[in-house]
Amino acid sequence: MLRRIRLVGQPLGRIIQFYWAAAAPEQRRTASVGLAVLIGLSIVSSAVLVGESLQRGEFISALAARDPERFQQSLILFIGLLLSSALLLSANAYVRDRLGLHWRQWLTRYLLTDYLGQRRFYWLAEELVGEIDNPDQRLSEDIKQVTQTSALVLTILLESVTQLIGFIGVLLAVSWILTGFLVTYAVLGSAIATLFFGVRLTRINVEQLKREASFRYGLIDIRENCESIAFYQGQTYAKRDSRQRFRGVVQNFNRFIRWQLGLDCFQNGYQFLTFIIPSLILAPRILSGDLEVGAVVQSQAAFDRIWLSLSLIVVQFEHLTRLAASIERLSEIIQSLDALEQMPRTIQQCSQASVAVQRLTLHTSRADSTEQTLVSDLSFSLNQGETLLITGPSGVGKSSLIRAISGLWRTGGGTVYLPESDTLFLPQQPYLVLGSLRQQLLYPRADANLSDQHLRDALEQVQLADLTDLEQIEDWSQRLSTGEQQRLAFARLLLIQPTYAFLDEATSAVSVEQEQHLYKQLSLSATTYISVGHRPSLLGFHQQVLTLLPNQRWTLQPAQDYRFEVSYA
Repeated sequence: MLRRIRLVGQPLGRIIQFYWAAAAPEQRRTASVGLAVLIGLSIVSSAVLVGESLQRGEFISALAARDPERFQQSLILFIGLLLSSALLLSANAYVRDRLGLHWRQWLTRYLLTDYLGQRRFYWLAEELVGEIDNPDQRLSEDIKQVTQTSALVLTILLESVTQLIGFIGVLLAVSWILTGFLVTYAVLGSAIATLFFGVRLTRINVEQLKREASFRYGLIDIRENCESIAFYQGQTYAKRDSRQRFRGVVQNFNRFIRWQLGLDCFQNGYQFLTFIIPSLILAPRILSGDLEVGAVVQSQAAFDRIWLSLSLIVVQFEHLTRLAASIERLSEIIQSLDALEQMPRTIQQCSQASVAVQRLTLHTSRADSTEQTLVSDLSFSLNQGETLLITGPSGVGKSSLIRAISGLWRTGGGTVYLPESDTLFLPQQPYLVLGSLRQQLLYPRADANLSDQHLRDALEQVQLADLTDLEQIEDWSQRLSTGEQQRLAFARLLLIQPTYAFLDEATSAVSVEQEQHLYKQLSLSATTYISVGHRPSLLGFHQQVLTLLPNQRWTLQPAQDYRFEVSYA
C-alpha cells in the first residue's frame, strides 16, 4: 500500500511542482489567495458546525427540561448557526470549484504546449507505440479529474482536520471511553477498506479508463472513415469490432461493480453501527442522571463527524480511486514527454540557406521490428531555383527520406541542411483543419494577411473555383474527394510561396492533366521544390532525378537523361 501511495503522491507532487515552477507570478498569487480563502472558509465553517452541534444538544436539553426561556434562546442561536453554516458551505464550494478550474486551465495549457511543442505529439505516436494510449483522453478527462477531484479532496481533508480537532474536544467533554472507542473503530475500518479494496479498485479504474477510451476511439474511427467503410461494405466488421471493444468495457465494469458491492456492504454496515453506539455507551450515565439527554445528540453528532474525518479513505474511496487512476495516467504521459527529450537523434539537423543532404543513412529500426537499412551514404545539394524529383520502386525509402529531411525520422545517420523557416512539406494525404474554407487555405500560416480576392485566385489556380464561400464551415475531409483535397493543399502552397517546398506524392490522386496544370502554376512561382512521384509527366517540371533503388543503392542524374522503369512508373 505504501508503494501505491508513493505512485500516487509522487506524480501528484510533480504536477503541483509544475505549477509553482512554471506558472506566472500573478497566477501563483491568484492560487495562493484562493487557497488561503479556502483554508479560512474550511476552518470557520467547521467551527460553526461544532457550535451548531453543541447548540442542537442544548436545544434538545431545553425541550427535555421544559424551560421556555432556555428553549427560545437556544432556538434563535441554533437557527442563526444553521444559516451561517449554509452560507459558508456554499462559499466553500464556490472557491473550491474556482481553484480547481484555475489549476485545470493552467495545467491544460502547460501540457498542450509541451505535447504540441517540437512535434512531440508525432514522436509520442511513432516512438512510443502502445505505451501511451489515447493522449486526447489524458489531456482532457484525466486533467479534469485530477484538478477538480484534487480540489475536492483537499477541501474534504481541510474540513476533516478542523472538524476532528473541534469534535474530539466536544466528545472528550462527554466521554473518554466513547472517544477512545471511536478512534480505534475509525482507524481499523480505514485500514481494512484501504488494504483490501484499495489496490484492486484502483487497478480496475485504470483499466476501465483505457477500455472506455478504446471504445470511443473505435467509434471516432468509424465516423472519420465512414465513406471508405461504406464502399467496402465493412459495416459487419465495424459492428463486430465495436461490440468487441464494448464487451471489454462491460466485462471490466462488471468487475468494478462486484468489488464496489463489497465495498458498499462494508461501508454501510460500518457506518450504520455508529448510529447506535453512542447511545449504548452513554445510556447508563443518562439513566442515572449524570448527563442530560442533549448530550446524546451532541455525542452522536461529534461521533459522526469524527468518524467521517478519521474514515476519510473509506467514505471518499470512489473519488480517491478515480483520482489515483487519473494521476497515474497523467503521470505516464508527463514522463513520456520528458523521455522524448532524452531520445538520441542520430540524424543531425543543421541550418543553412540551401537544402543539402550529406552522407545520409536511413534505418527502419523500431522497437517491434528488425532493423533494416533503406538508404546508405546519400548526398546531394539543392540551391534555390533548382528542382529535384525523387522516384523509385515502392518500399525503398522515398517517403522516409522526406521525413528525414523534415526532421521526422530519427534512426540512421548523416546530416540534413535546411533553412530554419520558409519551408513547407505537403504529405500525400492533406490535413484539413476543423473550420472554414478560409482557415483551410491559410493553414498552417493562420496569421497570414491575405485578401479574399487573393484566396479566390488561388482556388481558381488549382481548379477549385466552385468553392466561393470562404466562411463556409464543413467537414472538408468528407466534403472533398482526395484529389480535391490535394488541389486545396496546392492552393495553400501557392498562397504561402515558401522558399523550399517538399511534395510527397502530393498529386497522386489527381489526373495527369490536373497534375501538369498544378506543377505549371508552381513552376511560375519563386518556390524551389522537391517532389516524390512515379509519373513520367513529372520529368518536365524537374531538373534532376534522384532514384532510390533496392539494396540501399541510389543514382542522381539530370532529368533529360532519365528514363522511367515500367516496374515503378
